Amino acid sequence: MRQRSMNSATFLLVFNFAIGAAFAVAFLGLTWRSGIALGRWCALGFLSASATVAVEGFGFLIPSVRAVSALSFGLLMLALTLIAAGLSRTFRPDASLVPLFVILAASAAFNALVVFDLPRGGWGQALGYQLPFAAMLGIAAAIVLGASRRRAIDLALAAILILSAAQFVAKAVLAGLAGSGPGVRDYLASTYAFYSQTAGGILSLLLGLTLFGLMMVEVIEAARLSLQRDGLSGLLNRGAFTERAVRALAASPPGARTSLILCDLDRFKGINDRFGHAAGDEAIRAFGERLRVALGPETLCGRIGGEEFCILLPACDAEAACARIEAIRALGQGARYALIPDDVAVTASFGIAVTDRSEPYDAALRRADLALYAAKAAGRDRFCLAAPGAPLTPPNRPSAAGSDGSSLRVRGAGRAGPA
Repeated sequence: MRQRSMNSATFLLVFNFAIGAAFAVAFLGLTWRSGIALGRWCALGFLSASATVAVEGFGFLIPSVRAVSALSFGLLMLALTLIAAGLSRTFRPDASLVPLFVILAASAAFNALVVFDLPRGGWGQALGYQLPFAAMLGIAAAIVLGASRRRAIDLALAAILILSAAQFVAKAVLAGLAGSGPGVRDYLASTYAFYSQTAGGILSLLLGLTLFGLMMVEVIEAARLSLQRDGLSGLLNRGAFTERAVRALAASPPGARTSLILCDLDRFKGINDRFGHAAGDEAIRAFGERLRVALGPETLCGRIGGEEFCILLPACDAEAACARIEAIRALGQGARYALIPDDVAVTASFGIAVTDRSEPYDAALRRADLALYAAKAAGRDRFCLAAPGAPLTPPNRPSAAGSDGSSLRVRGAGRAGPA
């Protein structure tokens, strides 16, 4: 009976080792060519978990029992820490990973110097050995649940992490009830080892599958976002911008003001003709970066034509929209280009339409387009504000009236030289 228990536990050790190695390869294969860092963190974590199983299976070859215990604990704790770190990078990219690795180092040292010397099978030893694993899994679950987004796959992952944490607490109880014995051979022959490795294998399999599912979702999302991005400016392409802008306008509160801004690089064709298309590409890249810096990552910005861009600013009235445009223009002052001479100013003109959810997106875009035309007709390097719902002068008869309530209000720059 003892030999049968030992063979069963040994088989489960081999099975768990294979699970860890297989998932490590799958994680790397799925995310190798992508920017999904979670795959690399989890691959390292599952490799470390496989190493833990190897230590438990061949620990009898190591003369020092303390070394076996320290290696087994440290490698498994490292595996869970790496997975938690990968989840932190995915769900909270700005959070520091230092606390996680401080917990790893402290628990490994405590296990080797204190827990090992406690009576094996006693409550002190069992809890001291298992609770750090449960704590790290609990931290990982909290990272997932604390994120702003909560998709079905995120909730499933959090549930598996919580179950895994509970399993380690249960293992501490089983260790005392089943009596695992003082050494590795006794551990392999114990009922505790059989239940421990069985539960660990099932939950490892579930955790690996759930993490794999999360990575699939992230890879698909990254591919979807890549298809929605303009490769030159890094902003949304026309289709993606329009879809999101329409949705944002429809979701805005009744009566809330939203500013739709159309902007166009001045005399862009002249830049291409004089300095080449590479110079034009450089100007587009620089302007896209300028929009991202001035408006932030949460603002909807898109490149909707060759040198034409569109911005949607929710909860933004005319005065605030003008201030945001001034910030964009300020970033462009004194900009230097590799392919465009310093004496050539690369400027832009802007048309602003303040709208709300009652106006169709296409109508607001048309007003912004006519306001942009008026700004260019008034000398370029300036912006024009169209009042909400006001009739606009057709493009062949632009108006450049003052701020007396007329349909167009044009505000210019300190210079409007050639671009």
